[in-house]
Amino acid sequence: MMENNPLSIELSEFRQPLADMARNPAARESGHDYLNIPSKKIENDGTILARDALPLPLICGGMAAKNLIIAVPHGGRCYPEGWFTPANYPRARSLEDTGTDILGLMLARAHRPGLIAQIGRGVVDLNRPEEAIDSQLCPDITQKAPSVYKPYIAAGYGVIPRLSAMREPIYDTPFSQEQTEDILASFHRPYHRILREKLEEMLAENDHILLIDLHSMPDPNRQFQSKKQIARQRGLPDFIFGNLHGATLPASLATAIDEVMHHRIENNAAFSWGWNAPYAGGYTTRFYGLEYNKQTDKRLSVLQIEVNRTLYLDKHNRLDSAALMAIARLLDRLMTRLEDALAR
Repeated sequence: MMENNPLSIELSEFRQPLADMARNPAARESGHDYLNIPSKKIENDGTILARDALPLPLICGGMAAKNLIIAVPHGGRCYPEGWFTPANYPRARSLEDTGTDILGLMLARAHRPGLIAQIGRGVVDLNRPEEAIDSQLCPDITQKAPSVYKPYIAAGYGVIPRLSAMREPIYDTPFSQEQTEDILASFHRPYHRILREKLEEMLAENDHILLIDLHSMPDPNRQFQSKKQIARQRGLPDFIFGNLHGATLPASLATAIDEVMHHRIENNAAFSWGWNAPYAGGYTTRFYGLEYNKQTDKRLSVLQIEVNRTLYLDKHNRLDSAALMAIARLLDRLMTRLEDALAR
């Protein structure tokens, strides 16, 4: 499939995040099967930009001719200038779903749009409702968060995260009400506005569509360990599919996913997978799969996919392009099967 790729992207474009891609008409309008990455290792670099130069979420792939859209809320690697020091910049970056922006680009097709966030999760978490505000970080905000998100907020992971993945403080000073509102208005609302617009376009043409919320997950028990050590320590599976325990995805589509995953893949190696534990779905799954569905007479199903990043990330925080492409081939096969099932 690589030789038929209509869009080849040089490795140099990956040494910075996807800011340049947002201004590249070919990348925005052309569907592409897989990227031609001329290197086995991709550096996972971030970038700090002036506040007014931060890019908008990237829409890639072509017009929504079918019935499936990919959202990547935690793949962003862009950060506002002046917010971070050498100490807290790595802490903010520790919250990124490493590799998901590249997987999103690989999986977008002419008929399958992808929405890829470019702002870092350490600035704003697009997989939280904007009401999920941490009073320890934003003390001037008095609005109440939905109860389902209160444990996340208490743990330091509200819509503006307070703590790093290692539970270290990201910010030295709290945000004012004006600063909090600016973050939500500049980054959170545009992402979800674009997503809703694409969903509405697709629902106008289809009775049933599927939103895939793409994430990557850490796995300390498997990280940089041998296969024997992994088996002994009982790490997470390679993929976890989340549908809020059946609430946001029909059983027929869940069965189709299991059938695809049962097939052996290249090199006679099979990926492992599980459902809903420990990730059943976040705000994207809950809001669009439950609340948003009440606003339309058609059906929007939502599936969260967590990819175990130990599959493609080494101890130097570099990404293995061959492993990413193997994952993309499997997920593309899975998405194609779901697209076909939705069309019946």
